[in-house]
Amino acid sequence: MKSMDSPRLYLEIGQSSLKALHGEQGLELPLERQENGRLTVPCAERLTLSLRAFLKRHNCRPHVPALCALGARGVSLRRLTLPAASPEELQRLLPLQIEREFPLSPNELAWGCRQLRPERPAKNGAPAVQELLVAAVKKEVLQEYLDILVGCGLSPVFTLAALQRSTLCSRPPVAYAVLDIGRTHSELISFENDAPSSIRLLPWGGLNITQGIEQRLAITHADAETLKIHFDEKFVSNGEREQQIQGVFRTESHVLAKTIQPNWIGQKLYLTGATARLRDFAPLLSNAIGGGVECERVELSHGEGRSAAILGLKQACEENGDFLPLILQLNVSRDTETRARPTSWKWAALAAVLAASSLCLRHAEVFLQKPRLARTVAEIKAYRETLPKIERELSFLQYLRTNQPPYLEPLFALASAAPAGARIETLSMNRHGELSLRAAMRDSQQVVDFRSKLIDSGLFSTVVVEEQTPTPDRQKIVVRITGQWKPNATPPARHEAEKSTTPLKARTNLTNQPPPNIGAPSPTTNHP
Repeated sequence: MKSMDSPRLYLEIGQSSLKALHGEQGLELPLERQENGRLTVPCAERLTLSLRAFLKRHNCRPHVPALCALGARGVSLRRLTLPAASPEELQRLLPLQIEREFPLSPNELAWGCRQLRPERPAKNGAPAVQELLVAAVKKEVLQEYLDILVGCGLSPVFTLAALQRSTLCSRPPVAYAVLDIGRTHSELISFENDAPSSIRLLPWGGLNITQGIEQRLAITHADAETLKIHFDEKFVSNGEREQQIQGVFRTESHVLAKTIQPNWIGQKLYLTGATARLRDFAPLLSNAIGGGVECERVELSHGEGRSAAILGLKQACEENGDFLPLILQLNVSRDTETRARPTSWKWAALAAVLAASSLCLRHAEVFLQKPRLARTVAEIKAYRETLPKIERELSFLQYLRTNQPPYLEPLFALASAAPAGARIETLSMNRHGELSLRAAMRDSQQVVDFRSKLIDSGLFSTVVVEEQTPTPDRQKIVVRITGQWKPNATPPARHEAEKSTTPLKARTNLTNQPPPNIGAPSPTTNHP
């Protein structure tokens, strides 16, 4: 990927646009997506034609490397702690941990990892551990972009745009976040101790401000967009209209602040994107968030294709060469390449082998069996060399079992506390003990009873009713609840249920259990 004679090609693939920068020449193309998030067929065709014309116009050589910053749509981040291992063993252990942490198997994901901290010894004489950051996205998402870029003659390398934006932040504190405001959505990535902790896609963008100006001033969408873009240039000469636009900025900053929880931000929030350049927007957002959080706008050079992700990616490559700390790996299938090879000569070779085998198989038995015997001996030796590793693999599996979060206990408490007729629409939990759900209940009394039962279960330290909204038909109430559960607590209801069912299980075992099979091997335990 080292090309000192020609500038690198940088790309950013976001939710609503694709941006490219080659040298000093930039390109921005709009993206149209289907309901499932995939690009529409006409959009993919226009994208291919426009990129080919851009590359041809600037004399890009064939198969030029393209460093692609991917948006946060569909991306998940996990911080994993694994026993210290060699790179070869780590490549074998990581898929097992990824399969445990993510809802899809590693073969269905495009993922990459980076080491956050050096190996450190664990407490109580346990083996040394290492902390890793793993980013994963559905393979089909990257495959779609890969097909388009390869069709344009590029050799793409994918990384995360949110990580590259953070390289532009000056003097970041211990805990901070970077918010990139797009047209329809915004991306928020949180950092703790200079390491990413989470990445989120917020349903708010610069289009919200444009629509607010359009409704407040009763003007067209194009005029509202013009007023918003040129507001810093004193384009508005009417003092009353300027106050109305500032009122829209203030209102929308509070709307954006409601979508951000304070523990996501830390001590400082860096802002990027076109909307972040608006006058007084950073102070307005800081006041809307409150809590002493400082909002700072990241200063960028203006121009087509010069987004924060691309400029951060360019700065990282100029400082570190072509080394990127995290690359999303996509294992490209080679079935097409294999099928494309000519196979006519194989049939002739197969016929010759069969003819020779039929003549000399009886006399060549010794020579034929010798390689087989040598392979068997080699396999036995290789098997004997792997025997000492069984204990280490067993300790790793036991480590996974003892560190897995007990999700079943909170689910049991929720099911026990749910009133009759209640319907849980969405539910999310994470390893940090954070719980959030959205449910529909008959009335406010059911909401109060449900919250009281959760607190009385002894499993939750906090349960907060964030929102209660009646349905249009006034038959039910839609409620949003957040809470913090205790990983090591046991619900009293489940404890009493297990205690009461123990005699019944014992009697059932005594009456229905077949006589024991003396000498039969004991069943093995499947560790998660």
